[in-house]
Amino acid sequence: LRREKITISAINVGCISKEDVNILISDTISIPQHLTKSFSDIVYKKTGGNALFVTQFLQSLWDEELLVYSLECNVWEWDEGASDAKEILDDVGVLMAKKIRQLPIGCQYAIKLLACV
Repeated sequence: LRREKITISAINVGCISKEDVNILISDTISIPQHLTKSFSDIVYKKTGGNALFVTQFLQSLWDEELLVYSLECNVWEWDEGASDAKEILDDVGVLMAKKIRQLPIGCQYAIKLLACV
């Protein structure tokens, strides 16, 4: 792109603060911040505030039913102990490879072909 003299804007995305992680989680699951604080502290500790890792970690908690919506109580619930014990991948390449391996074989094959283009 640079050879073609196309303007490229680099956007440096830093980590978000512990408070911002709490705000994100509180807003996402519609629960007051004082009730999500201990959970968001765990999420922050696991992710270091990396926005990609925060969203992926929350997704993995939901996938593994450690973060669930209770129809009975009409509220989100989470397992703090299991969330704290859960390991997180801290390498974006490994994280994306794991996500790709979860796709159907046909999709994985298409991604491999597209990677060659």
